Amino acid sequence: MDVNDRFWSAGLDELKQGYIWDPHSAAYHCLICGESYEDGRVYEHEQALYEARRMVAVHMEHAHGSMLAYLLSLDKKATGLTDLQKELIDYFAAGLADADIVKRTSAGSASTIRNHRFALKEKAKQAKLFLAVMELMDQDSEGGTQRFIPIHRTATQVDERYAITEEEYEGLIQKFFPDGPGGRLTNFPRKEKRKIAILKHIAGRFKSRQRYSEQEVNDVLKQVYESDYVTLRRYLIEYGFMDRESDGSAYWLKQ
Repeated sequence: MDVNDRFWSAGLDELKQGYIWDPHSAAYHCLICGESYEDGRVYEHEQALYEARRMVAVHMEHAHGSMLAYLLSLDKKATGLTDLQKELIDYFAAGLADADIVKRTSAGSASTIRNHRFALKEKAKQAKLFLAVMELMDQDSEGGTQRFIPIHRTATQVDERYAITEEEYEGLIQKFFPDGPGGRLTNFPRKEKRKIAILKHIAGRFKSRQRYSEQEVNDVLKQVYESDYVTLRRYLIEYGFMDRESDGSAYWLKQ
């Protein structure tokens, strides 16, 4: 399971703490970058020793800071929050008084701030009920509902193109990689849904938390589709799977 799959499969408490326990790998995994810490090992950090569970929490604090800040940095498509709502939540979490928030924003008045605070509380209630409804739906369907592949958190635009079931995804990989998932791409599809599935699969050939030169990226992509690896590189960036320095000196998987 990759870092994106772990992120979307995490429960509410796990999302709040920023890491998840995986019994299959017997390790704690950071939900932001995928860094893992094996149970039973002792890790050293700044001349102190930590067991795995404590170390992943230390990693979260030192490498990523606040989980709230990370979640607020996600696109509106992921959180459903406007820029103003994100800004206000940040101030609410910091414990600022309504009058102080008014001075820092264009919200208008303390009364307006209180209205925003109330609206967010109501949104949280609705989200809780909606989550319960969806979990009950999945429970009652007894596996009859088709599962969708997780959407990468850094997708530039989330819409119906991403409504790809696991069965559809597997079929597309078999069709466009007839020699196996690690083989070559027969051709790059024009249809958006197929394009996204193929790009997701290709992105899996790169390692998270690793920086690549443009030549290294090209070398990987040539093994996939040598006739037009430049198009693959461009689309990986355009669709939010990868990012790069403005001068093209380094590329990496977006987290």
